[in-house]
Amino acid sequence: MSVKFSCVVDKQPRFLKQVLVWACSLLTFGAQDASSLVIHTVGECHADAMRLLASWGIETRVVERFDTRHPPSNKLAQLESEALHSADYVVLSDCDVAFCGPISPWIVGDSIRARTAAWGGLPPESWVTVFRDAGLQMPSSRVQALVTGRETLPSYCNGGLYIFPQAQFQRLREVWPRWDRWLLDRGDLGRMQYFIDQLSFAMSCEELAIDIDHLPLELNFDTVYIPLDLAEGVNRQAEIEPMVLHYHGLDATGRVPLTDLMVVNRGIRKINDLMRFAKRVNFDKAAFMLLQERRPFDDHR
Repeated sequence: MSVKFSCVVDKQPRFLKQVLVWACSLLTFGAQDASSLVIHTVGECHADAMRLLASWGIETRVVERFDTRHPPSNKLAQLESEALHSADYVVLSDCDVAFCGPISPWIVGDSIRARTAAWGGLPPESWVTVFRDAGLQMPSSRVQALVTGRETLPSYCNGGLYIFPQAQFQRLREVWPRWDRWLLDRGDLGRMQYFIDQLSFAMSCEELAIDIDHLPLELNFDTVYIPLDLAEGVNRQAEIEPMVLHYHGLDATGRVPLTDLMVVNRGIRKINDLMRFAKRVNFDKAAFMLLQERRPFDDHR
């Protein structure tokens, strides 16, 4: 079985720092070979960063900006990347994601896998209006948003991590960009305008009658937006050990910020220790390959 992990990165320095965390954590704790990683850059990125990634054996590809009106929709540019079309599975993630362990056990089956959204997306009446105007039928089932507990569509998912079987990836190539641009042209979603890539994904799944196999919280853990006192129905957070951290930005020192949850902080320290080590060895690929064998950070301090 072949798998490609992919993200898209803009040329701002903060995104380049994040993509180094993404790549380092996948190579080390994610147990991935460099050949399974593809980094898509919006335009030409810093030459030194590209040389560094190339020295690790990671493929980089330049993609066109999807739409200047909505930077988060740049992830849709990956749908047309030939580097992803021959893999059995494609894992698309944001670049502000760090892997604390391998997620191979979840890369299975014929369904798209993603995590339920935290906040629920549009209010119920707005979902009805958008679907009616789009000529789509509203789904009959509902799920609860992870944080608020509000009813939302099963296909409305957090966009930080998607696992696509290739057949489903191909089905979305025309449909997802079409609905994304339809919503951008509509331009009346207020604060939800920022989440158009997730809203358009939900619409695409409903048009194509695609069911989502929801991932557990551990596979896309928001370190910022899932506070313990609001996570109704997720009170087992004290027992959770995240495999994938969705940290939404590094701090001023280039580290993943800590949270109020000790078990989550163990994973964050593991990632921060890794990046400190990477700087000491000047991001040397051979050192990372040796690290994969020795795993010195698995003590979960």
